[in-house]
Amino acid sequence: MPNLQDVADQINARLDQIATHTSNTADNTADIRTQLVQANTRLAHIDDTLAAGFANLSQGLFALLQVQIIAAGLLDHHRRQNDTIICELVNNNELLCNIMRKLGRQLRVSEAALAALERIEGVTERVHGTQAADYDRHRDLARQIEACCPPDPPPEERCPEDCPPPVYRDRQPSGQDWRPLPTPQQRPPIG
Repeated sequence: MPNLQDVADQINARLDQIATHTSNTADNTADIRTQLVQANTRLAHIDDTLAAGFANLSQGLFALLQVQIIAAGLLDHHRRQNDTIICELVNNNELLCNIMRKLGRQLRVSEAALAALERIEGVTERVHGTQAADYDRHRDLARQIEACCPPDPPPEERCPEDCPPPVYRDRQPSGQDWRPLPTPQQRPPIG
């Protein structure tokens, strides 16, 4: 049977072993805690970096959206200018057609005047005055008929309506004072 001293020595040995294991556990726990603090610091820095990056991205996208809105406004203004140009070209085409019609009428009047001049030459070439008198009488009779029943005046050709000029409304973008957020600084370790 073991004596009391041996039992006490065994108990002390076990207590020493427990104390050593407890000390090792405390050291391991302190190491784990230190590593957790460092991991939390790194995670906090990553979180800060992600938050700043997301804020920069959202502000940058907003600035690009504002530029797109301005571009759309300019494109709309150019579209309206093109509509005005097309309207002016259609009006010019109508005016040119009207001028061509008037020139056609003028050509017919000139041909009639030429025929009358040829007639006068013919009458003059004939030395007979009776023909000249007959012509004058015929001309006077035509004038009297015209005075009694004048022909309808030719209708005036209408001018095309003016094309409305486009009005440009300048759009001022908002958010163009955007600057990227500063890069987050690494936080000092906690505890």
